[in-house]
Amino acid sequence: MKILNTIGSIYTEEAKELLKGIGDADYLDLENQEQLKEIVGNYEIAVIGLGLNYDKEVIDAGRKLKIIATASTGTDHIDLNYARKNGVTVLSLKNDRKFLDSITGTAELAFLLTLALMRNFLPATKSTLGYCWADKFRGHNLYKKTLGIVGLGRLGTMMARYGNAFGMKVIACDPYLEDKVFSKTNCKKVDFDVLLKSSDIISIHVHLSEETKNMFDSRAFELMKKEAIIVNTSRGKIVNEKDILDALKKNKIAGYATDVLSDELNFNQKFENNALIKYAKRNSNVIVTPHVGGVTFESREATDIFIAKKVIKELNKSK
Repeated sequence: MKILNTIGSIYTEEAKELLKGIGDADYLDLENQEQLKEIVGNYEIAVIGLGLNYDKEVIDAGRKLKIIATASTGTDHIDLNYARKNGVTVLSLKNDRKFLDSITGTAELAFLLTLALMRNFLPATKSTLGYCWADKFRGHNLYKKTLGIVGLGRLGTMMARYGNAFGMKVIACDPYLEDKVFSKTNCKKVDFDVLLKSSDIISIHVHLSEETKNMFDSRAFELMKKEAIIVNTSRGKIVNEKDILDALKKNKIAGYATDVLSDELNFNQKFENNALIKYAKRNSNVIVTPHVGGVTFESREATDIFIAKKVIKELNKSK
Protein backbone atom coordinates (compact mmCIF):
# COMPACT_ATOMS: atom_id res chain seq x y z
CA MET A 1 0.00 0.00 0.00
CA LYS A 2 1.04 3.61 -0.54
CA ILE A 3 1.20 5.72 2.61
CA LEU A 4 1.28 9.51 2.74
CA ASN A 5 2.83 10.77 5.97
CA THR A 6 2.47 14.54 6.32
CA ILE A 7 4.00 14.58 9.79
CA GLY A 8 7.07 14.48 7.59
CA SER A 9 10.75 14.21 8.35
CA ILE A 10 10.33 14.40 12.13
CA TYR A 11 8.35 11.14 12.20
CA THR A 12 9.87 8.69 14.69
CA GLU A 13 12.23 6.03 13.29
CA GLU A 14 10.60 3.13 15.15
CA ALA A 15 7.22 4.17 13.77
CA LYS A 16 8.71 4.32 10.26
CA GLU A 17 9.86 0.72 10.66
CA LEU A 18 6.33 -0.30 11.63
CA LEU A 19 4.85 1.36 8.55
CA LYS A 20 7.40 -0.42 6.33
CA GLY A 21 5.59 -3.64 7.18
CA ILE A 22 2.40 -2.49 5.45
CA GLY A 23 3.64 -0.47 2.49
CA ASP A 24 5.77 2.28 1.03
CA ALA A 25 5.57 5.56 2.90
CA ASP A 26 6.44 9.04 1.68
CA TYR A 27 7.35 11.48 4.43
CA LEU A 28 6.51 14.90 3.09
CA ASP A 29 6.60 18.38 4.61
CA LEU A 30 3.81 19.96 2.58
CA GLU A 31 3.32 23.71 2.62
CA ASN A 32 -0.33 24.15 1.66
CA GLN A 33 -3.66 22.58 0.72
CA GLU A 34 -2.99 22.78 -3.00
CA GLN A 35 0.08 20.58 -2.70
CA LEU A 36 -1.94 18.08 -0.67
CA LYS A 37 -4.76 17.94 -3.24
CA GLU A 38 -2.28 17.36 -6.05
CA ILE A 39 -0.75 14.23 -4.53
CA VAL A 40 -3.28 12.70 -2.12
CA GLY A 41 -4.93 10.70 -4.92
CA ASN A 42 -1.86 8.42 -5.07
CA TYR A 43 -2.30 7.02 -1.56
CA GLU A 44 -4.46 4.51 0.30
CA ILE A 45 -3.40 5.64 3.78
CA ALA A 46 -2.72 9.13 5.16
CA VAL A 47 -0.92 9.55 8.48
CA ILE A 48 -1.34 13.17 9.50
CA GLY A 49 -0.88 15.75 12.24
CA LEU A 50 -2.41 19.20 12.55
CA GLY A 51 -2.02 21.90 9.94
CA LEU A 52 -3.44 20.41 6.77
CA ASN A 53 -7.22 20.09 6.45
CA TYR A 54 -8.77 16.91 5.15
CA ASP A 55 -11.92 18.61 3.93
CA LYS A 56 -14.37 17.65 1.18
CA GLU A 57 -12.02 18.75 -1.61
CA VAL A 58 -9.07 16.76 -0.27
CA ILE A 59 -11.17 13.66 0.37
CA ASP A 60 -12.59 13.87 -3.15
CA ALA A 61 -9.04 14.16 -4.50
CA GLY A 62 -7.98 11.20 -2.36
CA ARG A 63 -10.02 8.73 -4.42
CA LYS A 64 -7.94 5.75 -3.19
CA LEU A 65 -7.99 6.69 0.50
CA LYS A 66 -9.01 3.94 2.91
CA ILE A 67 -7.62 5.28 6.19
CA ILE A 68 -6.85 8.71 7.61
CA ALA A 69 -4.91 8.40 10.87
CA THR A 70 -4.39 11.60 12.83
CA ALA A 71 -1.90 11.82 15.67
CA SER A 72 -4.24 14.03 17.72
CA THR A 73 -7.27 13.85 19.98
CA GLY A 74 -9.04 16.64 18.09
CA THR A 75 -10.47 15.92 14.64
CA ASP A 76 -11.75 19.33 13.58
CA HIS A 77 -9.21 19.32 10.72
CA ILE A 78 -11.05 16.35 9.14
CA ASP A 79 -14.55 16.30 7.66
CA LEU A 80 -15.54 13.17 9.56
CA ASN A 81 -19.00 12.74 8.09
CA TYR A 82 -17.83 13.15 4.51
CA ALA A 83 -14.91 10.77 5.08
CA ARG A 84 -17.17 8.05 6.46
CA LYS A 85 -19.70 8.63 3.68
CA ASN A 86 -16.89 7.91 1.22
CA GLY A 87 -15.77 4.76 2.99
CA VAL A 88 -12.72 6.30 4.65
CA THR A 89 -11.94 5.14 8.18
CA VAL A 90 -10.70 7.91 10.48
CA LEU A 91 -8.38 6.91 13.32
CA SER A 92 -7.44 9.33 16.10
CA LEU A 93 -6.31 9.31 19.74
CA LYS A 94 -9.61 10.62 21.05
CA ASN A 95 -10.82 7.56 22.98
CA ASP A 96 -7.47 5.99 23.83
CA ARG A 97 -7.54 7.13 27.46
CA LYS A 98 -5.12 4.54 28.83
CA PHE A 99 -2.44 5.59 26.35
CA LEU A 100 -3.21 9.30 26.64
CA ASP A 101 -2.81 9.24 30.42
CA SER A 102 0.93 8.89 29.75
CA ILE A 103 1.02 11.93 27.42
CA THR A 104 1.40 14.88 29.79
CA GLY A 105 2.92 17.58 27.56
CA THR A 106 -0.22 19.67 26.99
CA ALA A 107 -1.15 19.86 30.67
CA GLU A 108 2.44 20.71 31.55
CA LEU A 109 2.41 23.54 29.00
CA ALA A 110 -0.90 24.82 30.39
CA PHE A 111 0.67 25.09 33.83
CA LEU A 112 3.80 26.68 32.40
CA LEU A 113 1.66 29.33 30.67
CA THR A 114 -0.15 29.92 33.96
CA LEU A 115 3.13 30.56 35.77
CA ALA A 116 4.49 32.68 32.93
CA LEU A 117 1.51 35.06 33.04
CA MET A 118 1.20 35.16 36.81
CA ARG A 119 4.91 35.92 37.30
CA ASN A 120 5.45 38.28 34.33
CA PHE A 121 8.04 35.86 33.03
CA LEU A 122 8.34 37.17 29.47
CA PRO A 123 8.84 40.89 30.23
CA ALA A 124 11.25 40.03 33.05
CA THR A 125 13.32 37.88 30.70
CA LYS A 126 13.23 40.55 27.99
CA SER A 127 14.50 43.06 30.54
CA THR A 128 17.57 41.02 31.42
CA LEU A 129 18.31 40.39 27.73
CA GLY A 130 18.37 44.17 27.38
CA TYR A 131 20.98 44.33 30.19
CA CYS A 132 18.49 45.80 32.63
CA TRP A 133 18.57 44.09 36.03
CA ALA A 134 15.31 45.30 37.57
CA ASP A 135 12.99 43.92 40.25
CA LYS A 136 9.92 45.82 39.03
CA PHE A 137 8.22 42.73 37.58
CA ARG A 138 6.05 41.94 40.57
CA GLY A 139 3.82 38.93 39.98
CA HIS A 140 1.37 36.82 41.94
CA ASN A 141 1.61 33.64 43.98
CA LEU A 142 -0.39 30.58 42.95
CA TYR A 143 -0.74 29.50 46.58
CA LYS A 144 -4.38 29.88 47.73
CA LYS A 145 -5.48 31.19 44.35
CA THR A 146 -8.58 29.59 42.78
CA LEU A 147 -7.90 27.48 39.70
CA GLY A 148 -11.01 26.91 37.60
CA ILE A 149 -10.83 23.98 35.19
CA VAL A 150 -13.29 23.77 32.31
CA GLY A 151 -13.46 20.09 31.34
CA LEU A 152 -12.26 17.51 33.87
CA GLY A 153 -11.13 14.86 31.43
CA ARG A 154 -7.59 13.57 31.03
CA LEU A 155 -5.83 16.93 30.78
CA GLY A 156 -8.16 18.66 33.19
CA THR A 157 -7.43 15.97 35.77
CA MET A 158 -3.69 16.50 35.32
CA MET A 159 -4.15 20.24 35.70
CA ALA A 160 -6.13 19.70 38.91
CA ARG A 161 -3.29 17.60 40.28
CA TYR A 162 -0.76 20.36 39.54
CA GLY A 163 -3.01 22.96 41.15
CA ASN A 164 -3.37 20.86 44.29
CA ALA A 165 0.41 20.45 44.47
CA PHE A 166 0.80 24.25 44.48
CA GLY A 167 -1.71 24.67 47.30
CA MET A 168 -4.41 26.17 45.11
CA LYS A 169 -8.15 25.91 45.58
CA VAL A 170 -9.31 23.85 42.60
CA ILE A 171 -12.82 24.01 41.18
CA ALA A 172 -14.09 22.44 37.96
CA CYS A 173 -17.01 22.49 35.56
CA ASP A 174 -17.93 19.37 33.60
CA PRO A 175 -21.64 18.53 33.30
CA TYR A 176 -20.96 15.07 31.89
CA LEU A 177 -19.09 13.65 34.88
CA GLU A 178 -20.35 12.12 38.12
CA ASP A 179 -19.63 13.80 41.45
CA LYS A 180 -17.18 11.06 42.47
CA VAL A 181 -14.80 12.09 39.66
CA PHE A 182 -14.48 15.54 41.21
CA SER A 183 -13.86 14.04 44.64
CA LYS A 184 -11.07 11.83 43.31
CA THR A 185 -9.25 14.84 41.89
CA ASN A 186 -9.76 16.89 45.06
CA CYS A 187 -11.69 19.66 43.36
CA LYS A 188 -15.10 21.17 43.89
CA LYS A 189 -17.81 20.75 41.25
CA VAL A 190 -19.40 24.03 40.17
CA ASP A 191 -21.43 25.26 37.21
CA PHE A 192 -19.89 27.37 34.48
CA ASP A 193 -21.06 30.77 35.73
CA VAL A 194 -19.83 30.10 39.27
CA LEU A 195 -16.46 29.05 37.87
CA LEU A 196 -16.24 32.28 35.86
CA LYS A 197 -17.05 34.43 38.88
CA SER A 198 -14.81 32.57 41.34
CA SER A 199 -11.60 31.76 39.45
CA ASP A 200 -8.31 33.60 39.49
CA ILE A 201 -7.02 31.34 36.72
CA ILE A 202 -9.21 29.51 34.21
CA SER A 203 -7.72 26.61 32.26
CA ILE A 204 -9.64 25.24 29.27
CA HIS A 205 -9.62 21.49 28.56
CA VAL A 206 -12.65 20.70 26.38
CA HIS A 207 -13.00 19.51 22.80
CA LEU A 208 -14.28 21.88 20.14
CA SER A 209 -17.95 21.28 19.33
CA GLU A 210 -21.04 23.33 18.57
CA GLU A 211 -21.61 23.44 22.32
CA THR A 212 -18.14 24.76 23.16
CA LYS A 213 -17.53 27.05 20.16
CA ASN A 214 -17.32 30.65 21.45
CA MET A 215 -17.88 29.32 24.97
CA PHE A 216 -15.75 32.22 26.20
CA ASP A 217 -17.42 35.32 24.81
CA SER A 218 -18.27 38.83 26.00
CA ARG A 219 -20.87 37.47 28.43
CA ALA A 220 -18.30 35.18 30.02
CA PHE A 221 -15.71 37.94 30.36
CA GLU A 222 -18.26 40.21 32.05
CA LEU A 223 -18.64 37.59 34.80
CA MET A 224 -14.93 37.10 35.42
CA LYS A 225 -12.74 38.86 37.95
CA LYS A 226 -10.74 41.75 36.53
CA GLU A 227 -7.59 40.14 37.95
CA ALA A 228 -8.29 36.75 36.33
CA ILE A 229 -6.38 35.10 33.49
CA ILE A 230 -7.39 32.45 30.94
CA VAL A 231 -5.17 29.64 29.66
CA ASN A 232 -6.24 27.82 26.50
CA THR A 233 -4.47 24.70 25.24
CA SER A 234 -7.59 23.19 23.64
CA ARG A 235 -8.84 24.86 20.46
CA GLY A 236 -8.79 28.47 19.37
CA LYS A 237 -12.48 28.72 18.47
CA ILE A 238 -13.54 27.93 22.04
CA VAL A 239 -12.53 31.51 22.87
CA ASN A 240 -14.04 34.31 20.81
CA GLU A 241 -10.86 36.20 19.91
CA LYS A 242 -12.63 39.43 19.03
CA ASP A 243 -14.40 39.46 22.39
CA ILE A 244 -11.31 38.58 24.42
CA LEU A 245 -9.31 41.32 22.75
CA ASP A 246 -12.04 43.76 23.68
CA ALA A 247 -12.04 42.45 27.26
CA LEU A 248 -8.26 42.80 27.51
CA LYS A 249 -8.26 46.33 26.11
CA LYS A 250 -10.99 47.37 28.55
CA ASN A 251 -9.23 45.64 31.50
CA LYS A 252 -12.17 43.33 32.11
CA ILE A 253 -9.70 40.44 32.51
CA ALA A 254 -5.98 40.48 33.29
CA GLY A 255 -4.45 38.17 30.72
CA TYR A 256 -4.68 35.40 28.14
CA ALA A 257 -2.18 32.63 27.34
CA THR A 258 -2.99 30.38 24.42
CA ASP A 259 -1.36 27.56 22.48
CA VAL A 260 -4.07 27.71 19.81
CA LEU A 261 -5.62 30.23 17.42
CA SER A 262 -9.03 30.18 15.80
CA ASP A 263 -7.60 30.39 12.28
CA GLU A 264 -4.57 28.14 12.70
CA LEU A 265 -5.99 25.40 10.48
CA ASN A 266 -5.79 27.74 7.51
CA PHE A 267 -2.46 26.14 6.78
CA ASN A 268 -1.26 28.53 4.08
CA GLN A 269 -2.36 31.70 5.85
CA LYS A 270 0.30 33.86 7.41
CA PHE A 271 -0.44 35.52 10.71
CA GLU A 272 0.77 39.09 10.07
CA ASN A 273 -2.80 40.36 10.27
CA ASN A 274 -3.90 38.27 13.24
CA ALA A 275 -5.24 40.75 15.79
CA LEU A 276 -4.28 38.64 18.80
CA ILE A 277 -0.67 38.32 17.61
CA LYS A 278 -0.51 42.06 16.99
CA TYR A 279 -1.78 42.73 20.50
CA ALA A 280 0.69 40.24 22.04
CA LYS A 281 3.61 42.01 20.34
CA ARG A 282 2.73 45.22 22.18
CA ASN A 283 1.38 43.86 25.47
CA SER A 284 2.92 41.46 27.98
CA ASN A 285 -0.39 40.10 29.29
CA VAL A 286 -0.94 37.91 26.21
CA ILE A 287 1.22 34.89 25.36
CA VAL A 288 0.75 32.88 22.15
CA THR A 289 2.64 29.64 21.46
CA PRO A 290 2.34 27.74 18.12
CA HIS A 291 0.29 24.69 19.21
CA VAL A 292 3.24 22.94 20.85
CA GLY A 293 1.36 21.41 23.81
CA GLY A 294 1.90 17.83 22.71
CA VAL A 295 5.17 18.47 20.90
CA THR A 296 7.77 17.02 23.22
CA PHE A 297 10.34 14.43 22.21
CA GLU A 298 8.70 11.87 24.49
CA SER A 299 5.14 12.59 23.38
CA ARG A 300 6.04 12.70 19.68
CA GLU A 301 7.80 9.34 19.80
CA ALA A 302 5.09 7.58 21.80
CA THR A 303 2.28 9.02 19.66
CA ASP A 304 3.92 8.15 16.32
CA ILE A 305 4.43 4.55 17.40
CA PHE A 306 0.91 4.27 18.80
CA ILE A 307 -0.73 5.62 15.63
CA ALA A 308 1.39 3.34 13.40
CA LYS A 309 0.28 0.32 15.43
CA LYS A 310 -3.32 1.51 15.26
CA VAL A 311 -3.16 1.65 11.46
CA ILE A 312 -1.72 -1.87 11.35
CA LYS A 313 -4.46 -3.12 13.68
CA GLU A 314 -7.16 -1.55 11.48
CA LEU A 315 -5.73 -3.17 8.36
CA ASN A 316 -5.60 -6.57 10.07
CA LYS A 317 -9.29 -6.23 11.01
CA SER A 318 -10.25 -6.00 7.34
CA LYS A 319 -8.32 -9.10 6.29
